[in-house]
Amino acid sequence: MERMRLEMQALGKEVDFVSVNAVSALEQQEKLINRCSFPLLQDQEDVDVWGLMDGKKDDFYVYDSQGVLAHFLPIGGDISVNLTEDEGYNNLKSAILSTE
Repeated sequence: MERMRLEMQALGKEVDFVSVNAVSALEQQEKLINRCSFPLLQDQEDVDVWGLMDGKKDDFYVYDSQGVLAHFLPIGGDISVNLTEDEGYNNLKSAILSTE
């Protein structure tokens, strides 16, 4: 995600990335903090953002400039968003770039 953020910045695109770390992944938080310069929020059991969004690890929610959900790209969905593969990386990047 950090690489994509930098690519968007180089293209002159103003894009904000935010990640929500799962309650069950608290021990991984430091690794993520060290790899990213965008905000990393920690979900809490009493908040349960993942549950409210019916989210799963590596799901992507792309919002437009008005805060309206433009694309929901679930991991394992019809469109690959596996960022370790060129296809998935490019699919997510295209979804972001197509959103105003």
